[in-house]
Amino acid sequence: MNVLRAFARPMLAASFVLDGVDALTRPARHVERFEKVSPLLEKVGLPPVLTSDARMLTRACGAVSVAAGLGLATSRAPRTCAAVLAGLNIPLTLVNNPVWAVKGKEARKAALSGLARGGAVGAGLLLAAVDREGRPSLTWRVANREKQRKAIAAAWAAGHASRPRRRTA
Repeated sequence: MNVLRAFARPMLAASFVLDGVDALTRPARHVERFEKVSPLLEKVGLPPVLTSDARMLTRACGAVSVAAGLGLATSRAPRTCAAVLAGLNIPLTLVNNPVWAVKGKEARKAALSGLARGGAVGAGLLLAAVDREGRPSLTWRVANREKQRKAIAAAWAAGHASRPRRRTA
């Protein structure tokens, strides 16, 4: 792993780990933010079963956030962990920055800034999810191996056909 990845992955994961630990140990603040937007989520079509126990949902999201954040930071299945965090980042960003629910110019400006910041973090996580660390994709490797096999077979056949056969008695 190069120096950039060794530095960037833990820095990208740090906020998720810290926020996840906070959600696990002190879920009240997270539940309060979630309950502000839950009526809108139910209007959109989120089943009430998910919103019925906001405290448990908050703790579950916190646990997933900590586990995936630590995995990304320590490079244990970093692509999977980044994809999980990217998926988790979408609802967290919307819950933490409800632009549609704030009143006042300054509050709206702060919510829009938070939404943009969440989008930027999500984009970074998506980049981390597709980062192969310089290795080619599985599709390319399979196609390249097939081309190599065909080239070897053609060379072998061409070399074999040009040689005179020896007769054995």
